[in-house]
Amino acid sequence: MMDLTKQSIEQLSNMDFTCFCGRRHKVNIGDIRIGSGVLKDLPEVLAQYKGKKILLVADKNTYEVAGRQVEEILGGEFLLNRFIYHEDYLPPDAKAVGALLLELENDISLMLTIGSGTLNDTTRYVSAKTNIPYIIVATAPSMDGYASVISAMIRNGVKATLKAVYPNAIIGDTQIMKDAPMHMIQAGLGDVVGKYTALADWKMSQILGIERGEYYCSNISNLVESIVKKCVETAPQLSSRNEDTTKAIMEGLVLSGLCIALAGHTRPASGSEHQIAHYIEMKFLQDNISTKWLHGNKVGVGTIAVLEAYDYLFSKDIEEIRASGKYKNFDKEKWMNRIKRCYGYMSEEILNLQEKELILDAEERQRRMDLIAEKWDDLKRECYEKLPSAEQLTSILKGTGAVCSPKELGLDRQLFKDSLIVSKEIRKRYGIMQLLDDLGMLEEAAEYITCKYY
Repeated sequence: MMDLTKQSIEQLSNMDFTCFCGRRHKVNIGDIRIGSGVLKDLPEVLAQYKGKKILLVADKNTYEVAGRQVEEILGGEFLLNRFIYHEDYLPPDAKAVGALLLELENDISLMLTIGSGTLNDTTRYVSAKTNIPYIIVATAPSMDGYASVISAMIRNGVKATLKAVYPNAIIGDTQIMKDAPMHMIQAGLGDVVGKYTALADWKMSQILGIERGEYYCSNISNLVESIVKKCVETAPQLSSRNEDTTKAIMEGLVLSGLCIALAGHTRPASGSEHQIAHYIEMKFLQDNISTKWLHGNKVGVGTIAVLEAYDYLFSKDIEEIRASGKYKNFDKEKWMNRIKRCYGYMSEEILNLQEKELILDAEERQRRMDLIAEKWDDLKRECYEKLPSAEQLTSILKGTGAVCSPKELGLDRQLFKDSLIVSKEIRKRYGIMQLLDDLGMLEEAAEYITCKYY
């Protein structure tokens, strides 16, 4: 059987095999080129599109960073249209999608996107809807979505994971990416270290068997662990803007995205830490708060908070928790009022998504408690004990100059505490915050963690 940790990024980009987990894993990305000067390979990568019309998609910043250079490299051999977003802040929403759709003439054969997060997500989603392929030229090692088959979009104010398509190719020139704003490079590292708790949440769900239809693949999990290890080892050199360090971070991000594709869901790369980041982003958007901090910066802070949650829970005695009986009752009215307060105009969608998932019956809550107690030792050994401490991760991120606290992100006390309690409602996904809620401990854990910062 194929060991994913032994494969190169090029081998992983175009694979099709049956794994020992019993699933068939398949990735269809024609070309991945990450390294110094690979931008000059574009004419070769785009060879089949000579004489066909290509839409170059960028924003006003990424066009200056790499868009002009791309146009010069492609010269007169390719027919290029150009579309540039001029917004200072571009969220991945219906407006961004609509603006791009308006630029798609009938004879466009390819979208060539110059950028990272929002531009990649938006173009990928439009590609899925129009069947027009796209290629991404990365301008920063800032997020793990380059090789994914999902787009993180904002729909009706709520962050949603929507099915999309692979890019035909990923071009990551380290000569360009090493000069990205440092907070973008730090965001890439933040996104990578978020895999610590994402994997723990995924394993937790597998041990408890609560999520129907969800499966776990240790082959993929082992690959993600190796990615995180390599990037963390590289982290001390991040501020040097060394091309080898930039390449290591970018390869880690691309491989993380490939793992989402291999699994067919985002579990290997996204857990409670990403839900916290998504909630913060939704609130900032709702309240018209602009910030330079990217998704990965928020994920890094969210990961530290989730590590605190793991520490808090597993410092307790499960039999004392069971004897307390505080898990038996769930106050639905209080839950609904909090959702309405925290989510505002988005609350109806959240309530529709989660209300039927609530466990209100005392006997059923007791059964959940008994299941957790039965699996407690497995959860502690397989999920918690493999994690770094919150202090260890804080030290790693601080060593790169990255943000490490919610205050640095611009969050007030209430918003941060709310994010710990209600972010799990964004999607149906079992993790540490839901486990704490099942034990009747979420609010006290959230207050404990919040007091560490405020």
